[in-house]
Amino acid sequence: MDDFPEAEELERAAAWRLRKADEGDRDSAAAAERLQAIADDLRARGTTADVAEFRCICNWLAESEGIEDFNEFAHRYRVGIGFAHMPGNAEDYIRALIALSKKVFGEP
Repeated sequence: MDDFPEAEELERAAAWRLRKADEGDRDSAAAAERLQAIADDLRARGTTADVAEFRCICNWLAESEGIEDFNEFAHRYRVGIGFAHMPGNAEDYIRALIALSKKVFGEP
């Protein structure tokens, strides 16, 4: 089985949202469900062409020292899922991350 750090990040965001829900934020419960559903979908799909492309971009960003900036963009995107961002599935999520990476290294 392939390792999916992308799914693990979503699951961490879902756990954070569940803690917010426990504090009384009802909207966070729905966001946590969406985050977990995307993580599950990502694992079920396996390594698609989009995931492979995303991982190549991340490797390049790590080598060019742009990964920290990208990680900040990606973190903000994840915590906004269910509120400002509504990816419907893993494909939508990965494509959004690829688009965010272009903000770091620029559009080719």
